[in-house]
Amino acid sequence: MATRGTLATATVSSAVVDVDRGIGVTPGRGRGMVAGMDDHGHHRSPSDVRPAYLADARRFAERRRPVDLRRQCHADATVRPSPLDQRTAVAYDAVALDAATGYEAVLLSPVTPLGTCSVVSPTSQDRAVSTTRGTEVVSDPTNVLAIEAASRLAADPDARVRLTTVHQTLRPGQVGLPAGFSTHFRLFCLADAGRREPDDGFEVRAVVEQVAAPLRVVRAAADRFGLLPGAPSATVLADDDGRPALGDRVAARLAETGLPVTREPLSSPYYSGLRVTLTVPDPSGEPLQLADVCAHDWVAQIAGDRRQRFVASALGLQLLALRYGPG
Repeated sequence: MATRGTLATATVSSAVVDVDRGIGVTPGRGRGMVAGMDDHGHHRSPSDVRPAYLADARRFAERRRPVDLRRQCHADATVRPSPLDQRTAVAYDAVALDAATGYEAVLLSPVTPLGTCSVVSPTSQDRAVSTTRGTEVVSDPTNVLAIEAASRLAADPDARVRLTTVHQTLRPGQVGLPAGFSTHFRLFCLADAGRREPDDGFEVRAVVEQVAAPLRVVRAAADRFGLLPGAPSATVLADDDGRPALGDRVAARLAETGLPVTREPLSSPYYSGLRVTLTVPDPSGEPLQLADVCAHDWVAQIAGDRRQRFVASALGLQLLALRYGPG
């Protein structure tokens, strides 16, 4: 559900880490010593390098002054409070979860296994905050739901897994964000996983259901909070070379619900042939992409079963709260 990043370096404690290779250079630990390798150039495990990273973090923290904490909070968007009042956020959470009829609500951990996004999709590890303990801060809850779904399907391959969550999601390195956007934000997610069906039956049904849920959220939030959303519309983007029929089937089913639908080509390895975007104009008339629903092969990869299908979606609750009010 996320845009792809670019290769760069990130900082973990005071160690500069090339997170796309899983290696790093620790200042003061030898001239050009690579933290992911020993002196003989052999790869080391995360548990081998963790003590050095933790020692660096302790030394760095010991050098800090109390005033440094305030200064970082002022300068670093990743640690500043959300622009959304917490009572408002909780109220929107309730509206979203009430709209997720038939989905099991899962409260996620703030962290997830290292590589949760980059291992299964063409995205850089740099778009997540990597930790020194073999984990990363959640940057896309749908990837975490894919892991949970794959775990459940490992126990029962014929099951249909339906999960939902609301999560405070962190994506570092974003600059020049428009109104309503921030480095960490509230995201409402849905996930369907299960065995493939003839004529793309699993994907078509899951997409239609996951488009309906955000629309219920928008309507309920408008009634409860006095929001002024415009008329929604959907764009179906499909890989016309790989799975042309899938896009046509989804577009036809969505059109049957009365939702205006446009059809566009999709060319991106991040998706498994399909992406549906939901656009809702704000009170000024500016069209905002409020949600998207996508097919991915993540569960098939994690479960080691190519027959498994996965459809996930995300709705920006913070954007809904901050951009659609009457003021």
